[in-house]
Amino acid sequence: MATIPMRRLTSAALIACGLLIGACTRSASSAPTGTPGSGTTSPLTGQQATMEAVRSALLTQTAAAVQGGGPGISTATPSVGTPVATSAALPSATRTLPPIPTLVVPASYTLHEGEFPYCLARRFNRNPDDILAINGMSNDTIVSPGQTLSIPTSGTFPGPRALLTHPATYTVAGGDTIYSVGCRYGDADPIAIAAANGLSSPYTLTPGTTIQIP
Repeated sequence: MATIPMRRLTSAALIACGLLIGACTRSASSAPTGTPGSGTTSPLTGQQATMEAVRSALLTQTAAAVQGGGPGISTATPSVGTPVATSAALPSATRTLPPIPTLVVPASYTLHEGEFPYCLARRFNRNPDDILAINGMSNDTIVSPGQTLSIPTSGTFPGPRALLTHPATYTVAGGDTIYSVGCRYGDADPIAIAAANGLSSPYTLTPGTTIQIP
């Protein structure tokens, strides 16, 4: 055990204290008797011998504890606790985005670059002929950005509204806007695209970047 050296040092220290106390007591009360030449040492010489013996014992046991010598002395490094394993790939901080807005069919809509009546018909689930009729237009009518069109309050789009499958990702090309990208997918709401990508007005798209299409 790692505590054996400390126990031995403590025991040795206690023995040393006892011997020193005993030696001091004897020298203070009466000197040991003996005749010259009989080999009996003086009180001062006895104390020095006792202290030297204790010091030698302490040094020997300390060296054994440090070097790992001596029977029954463990040289194993005591455990200081197991480190908690950490993952090499920590989850990165996620961006908090505003909720995807619910598509609301407006009574009127102002066209942006890249939008046209059939695009609005797919997006708002209205019959394109009804949009043309309510605005006094035909298939040959040319529309332009900034033009406001009325949106019928009823009717449905005749056929599949989506032109491309989504949700998906899309790589922005030069000239793209959230409105033109929405029309590319048919029924994708441009404002929902902006929300899914954390874009704020004027919703600028950078060519070459990848955006999420909800």
